[in-house]
Order: sequence, then structure tokens, then C-alpha cells
Amino acid sequence: MTKAIHTGERFPRELEILRQLADCVPQIVWVARPDGSHEHYNRRWYEFTGRGRGIAPESWSDLFHPDDTERADQAWAEALRSGNPYEIEFRLKRVSDGAYRWFLGRALPFRDANGEIVNWFGTCTDIHSLKTAQDALRSARDELQQESRQKDEFLGMISHELRTPLSAVFGWTRLMQENVLNETERVEAVNSIMRNAEAQSRLIEDVLDITRIVNQKLSLDRKIFNPDGVVREAIEAVQPSANAKGIKLQTSIESRDLLIYADPIRLQQVVLNLMTNAVKFTPPGGQVSLHMARQGGTALIEISDTGKGISAELLPHIFERFRQGDSGSTRQHGGLGLGLAIAHQLVMMHDGKIEAQSEGEGKGSRFRVSLPVVALDSGAPEQAQPPATDEDVFPAECLRGLHAMVIDDNGSVRDLVALTLAKCGASVTVASSVRDALNLMPNFPPDVIVSDIAMPDVDGYEFVRQFRALARGKGANVPVIALTAYGSVQDRDRALKAGFDRHLSKPIDPAELVRTIVKTRSDLATLAERSGSFK
Repeated sequence: MTKAIHTGERFPRELEILRQLADCVPQIVWVARPDGSHEHYNRRWYEFTGRGRGIAPESWSDLFHPDDTERADQAWAEALRSGNPYEIEFRLKRVSDGAYRWFLGRALPFRDANGEIVNWFGTCTDIHSLKTAQDALRSARDELQQESRQKDEFLGMISHELRTPLSAVFGWTRLMQENVLNETERVEAVNSIMRNAEAQSRLIEDVLDITRIVNQKLSLDRKIFNPDGVVREAIEAVQPSANAKGIKLQTSIESRDLLIYADPIRLQQVVLNLMTNAVKFTPPGGQVSLHMARQGGTALIEISDTGKGISAELLPHIFERFRQGDSGSTRQHGGLGLGLAIAHQLVMMHDGKIEAQSEGEGKGSRFRVSLPVVALDSGAPEQAQPPATDEDVFPAECLRGLHAMVIDDNGSVRDLVALTLAKCGASVTVASSVRDALNLMPNFPPDVIVSDIAMPDVDGYEFVRQFRALARGKGANVPVIALTAYGSVQDRDRALKAGFDRHLSKPIDPAELVRTIVKTRSDLATLAERSGSFK
């Protein structure tokens, strides 16, 4: 039998060059015998593992991540059995810091002339950065898919929630058109139409607020005031809903002398959203409590209820957009689930803090709002409030003798506004476009103008600019009121900057429109009193 001659004996220089080459590459390089035992490692192996030279470990198991050990051992055993190339991704422990890093392990068998495996030549390539990037992309993809599912559910709820009040409005209106209702039923129909129109308007405002939050266009009109009145108005607003369910509202206000720097309308929205949420999820006969007090340098508003409570799984996500505890078709409570997300954002914008607490489902919930206190009120005795005007009485005849112009490309809105102003005594000219309005003005000079903004060809912004440029003398003080579906603060500012005197959002209460016209004329008359140019 011919004695085997080791390569190192025949080619000592060539072998040394190969070893130096293996030591210079950035990968771990290793050589194994046919039975799988390792006989050589390059320098990178010893640097990474901290193992001493000359000590060739027969097992890598103590270096593998515990989650990868069995899988890697099985793959290596299968390669030795079958003679097929070995390839696997696994994590190895680094000696310098004990951290596990991802590697791609590969090994190819080297065979002699008879096809017998003489050695295995293997490499381990560091792919940790690639795996980390892949994991981050996978996580981002999962989050996007989850958000997409939540948005789909949200859009489904929007469709449902908007169609529900619309169904009532449409149904009652059709019955009134058919003249099949008696007087009592007609009153019920009108009340139902109003309730559902208001509900739909609130839903639309919630969607718009969320859009403004996402686009970072939600702004505040802050001032220093006592929050006591805002809190009480929110309680009064939710009282009818509580009464309808037999829910007791309990109020405790310890500090009445707090001054905060906030937007009173937005703060009322926060309290109202939290109170409405509490009433909605509290069963009949339950209780909702509001407590306001000073706590250190903050004003604390706490709203608690004896209602449904919040599950431990939902509690960390309660203020997230597009997140509801019950979004299926069998859910018991309506709404879009945006109130808490809006309240959270508004509180954050006020440099405050909002927290949700619950011991679990069926055990009620508690929401705590903390806002910075600017100062204490002076403590001066409250002055007697002037008698409240009766806002429920329609302001008939208050526009008698005035000529109004209504500009809107939507015929239904145009006719409604024209009829409203006529019922208050005004003579009305209507126009479906800016060009028609400008052509009519020489023959019908208006005392007040109500104009839409979004119209074909020429919009309301351009109209008010042209009108102001053309108007002289008395015309310069004609009130021009924007009545538009563009309802954000930015839309209001743009309208006023363009030349409108007031900005009103659709839908508008007809009585509020008339009162706005009267007040605007009064304000402009005061400003123009010295020149005597106002009619």
C-alpha cells in the first residue's frame, strides 16, 4: 500500500501562501475532515471566538445562539451524510462583547479522483448588517400591513357611520315629500333630521381633525382663562345623552381660581370627547364623574365612569388612530373611535398630559388630563352675568330693507341661503358663478354678500379680490361672508386675508348665518362711523 504523503511535506511554500491568504480575508475560513472534525481555522476565527491557537474545537455548539444550535447541528450532520454542500444562516457569539452576530455558513466537499471526500472547505460570512436591515424592513412591512388593515376597517366604519344618519335624513325627507305624515309625525321627522344632520356634521369634523393632525396643520388659538366655564359647558352638552340612558353625572370642582393658557374651544372639545366617551360606554343606570382640582403646578381634570372598562391588551393603544376595541359588524357602540386620538393630540399640543386607567373589562375607566397652570385668578367676586339671549328664536325681519347677494354654484345651497335671507326680510339676488355675480352688481348693488369659495372657473378668493378692487365709497364697507366647505383654521385665515369679513363652515345653521350678517354689519358700521360711508 502506498503511504500517503501530506501536502505540507511536498509543497511547504504553497501551503504557507494559502494560509496567509486565508488569514487576510475578512471571513472565517475553516477546513474539516471527512468525518466533520475540524483541522484548521484562519486568524479571523480566533479573533472572533477568542479560542487559543492550536486548540481546534470539535463542536461549535457552545458558540451558537441557543435558538440556532439544533438547526445548525442537524444541517451539518445532513451535509456529512449526503455529501451535499452545506449552507445555513446562524448566529455566533463574539468574544469581545458577548454579542451574537448573524453569519452565512457555507461548506463544499473536496473529493479525490475516486470521488471520495477528502476535506470540507468552509467559510462564515458576517451578514449581521444585512439581517438587521431585513428585520427592520420586515417589521416596517408588518406595521404598514397592520396600519393598512386598520385603515380599511376605519374606512368601512366611516361609510357605515355616515350612511346611518344619512338614511334617517333621506327616509324622513321622502315621507315629508309624499305628504303622508300627520302634524305630530312631521315634528318628529324634522327633529330626527336635525339630530342626524348634527351627528353627521360631528363625524365629518372628527375626520377633518384627524386629517389636520396627520398633516400637522391643527393649530390653537390660545388665551389665558379660567377652565371652570369650559368644563361646565361640556357637562351641559353631554347631559341630555346621560339623561336618556339614566346615567348620573357627578361633578366636583375643588379649585375655581385656576388660570391656564389654552384654546378654550379645543379644551372644551377634549372634555366633551372624554365625557361623551364615558357616557357611551357606561350602561343605563351607571355613573360618570368629573373632578377638577389643582395638583401642584397643574390643573387636573379627571373623568371616571362605571362602564365597560378597557382590556389590558387595548389600554396601551387606547389613544392610537384607527384603533378601536370593537370594530366588527356586531359592535354595540357606534362612532369612528377618533375622539380619544383627537383629545390626546390636543392635550399634547397644550403641553399637557393625558392618561387612561382601567382595572379591566367591566370595571370602568378613568381619564386624567393635566394642564400647566399659568397663575391663580384674582379671586374677585363674579359679576352678574347678563341675561342670555334666546338663541332658539329665529331672527326674522332683522334684515328688512337690505339687498343681499348669494353666490354659490350648488343650486340647493344657493336656494337655501336665499330663502333664509328672504325670510328675514332681505331682497335677494342669486348668482351661480363669479362672472354672473360681477355682471349683476351694477344693476343690483348689494348691502351684504354671501359667497362660496370653491367654484368653477373663478373661485371665491378671486371674487372678493375683484370686488374689493372695484368697490369704492359705500361698496368698500359691504360685508362679504365666506360660506364654504373649507373649514380649517388655515382656510379661515386665507379667506380673511383675501378680503372676506367672516368665514363660516358648511353646514351652517341658517339662524347663525343671519346673526353673523347682523353682527358683521354692526362691527363694520362702528369702524366706518367717522367716514359715514356705511349704509
